[in-house]
Amino acid sequence: MSVPLQPDDPKPPDAETPGISDTPDTSATPNGAETPNDTAAPRGNTAPDGSTDETATDETATEATATDDAAAALAAQRQVQGAVERLLRLQQSRRVHGELMSAARAQVSQPAVILLSRLQADGGLTIGELARRTHMDMSLVSRELRKLETEAMVTRATDARDGRVTRVGLTPKGRGIVRRLRNVRDRHIFEVLSAWSAQELVSLGDLMTRFVDDLQSVRYRDADPDANGGPDATRS
Repeated sequence: MSVPLQPDDPKPPDAETPGISDTPDTSATPNGAETPNDTAAPRGNTAPDGSTDETATDETATEATATDDAAAALAAQRQVQGAVERLLRLQQSRRVHGELMSAARAQVSQPAVILLSRLQADGGLTIGELARRTHMDMSLVSRELRKLETEAMVTRATDARDGRVTRVGLTPKGRGIVRRLRNVRDRHIFEVLSAWSAQELVSLGDLMTRFVDDLQSVRYRDADPDANGGPDATRS
C-alpha cells in the first residue's frame, strides 16, 4: 500500500530569508535617494597598477605657467615699445616744440636745443666732442652752431693749451635761453607727475634709468625674416 506524498511544509512566518536583513538601509538620504558609493577620482595620471603619477601633473602645470609667463613678458615688451614710440613722436613733434619755444620765449630749432643743453652741462667742447655727446652728425652740428653764433648764443674760442683746437661755449644770452627752457620743462614734468605717489616716482626713476642704460648698451641686430617672436638683441 503506497503512502501518499505529503506537500512541503509551509515556511514559518517568522523565518528569515537568507541574505536579506530587516535592518533599515542607513545609506539612503533623507529624501529617499541613495548616496553614491563612488569615491573621488585620484589626482594625476593613473598608472596600470592603480597608482597616480603626481610628477607628470606637476610638470604639465609648470609648462603651462612658463608659457603664460612668456606670453605676458612679450606683451609687456610690446607695450613698452609702443610707449617709447609715442614718446619719440612727442619729442619730435613740431607742434610740441612750438609750444615749448613759446613758453620759453625762444626761437631755436630742435637740434639747437640739444646742443645748447649739452654745452650748458659740459662746458666748452670741440665740435667733434659735441657731435659725439649729442649723437648728432658733424655736418648738422656745424650748421646749427653757425646759426647759434649768428644769434649770439654761442661763441668759439681757441683752446688755451692747444692753439689748434677750437672750443664752443655759451654766451650769457645762450645760458639765459637754457635756463628758461629748463624752467618750462621742469614745471611741465612736475604737473604731469603731480598725481603720482612718492613710491611710484622712485620706481619710475629707477626703471627709466635702467631702461636708458640698457638702450645705450644694446646694439641693433639685423632683421631675421623667419623670426616671429620678440626683438633679439645683444649687449655690446
